[in-house]
Amino acid sequence: MIKTLRLSDLSLLSAAEKDAAVRELARGALARPNGEMEAVEARIRAFERKFEMSSATMEARLESGDLQETADVASWVIALDVQRRMRVREA
Repeated sequence: MIKTLRLSDLSLLSAAEKDAAVRELARGALARPNGEMEAVEARIRAFERKFEMSSATMEARLESGDLQETADVASWVIALDVQRRMRVREA
């Protein structure tokens, strides 16, 4: 699988090779890396255990001002955002 392709290399390829290379790059960009979703979900579960609340409760408390945004809470919010974006990309 092609991970990168320099423009200078692209200019050396035939039209068919360029097409195949670009298609392969796009397919790789859209594919979910192995284990990434599981790692994000494990991180979210760890925050839920640490703070003894669900992610939904955390978001509601943060929105209402009942929960202060600390570095851990911000990391939790980011992990939830990553999870949501990955799910949208999978759909």
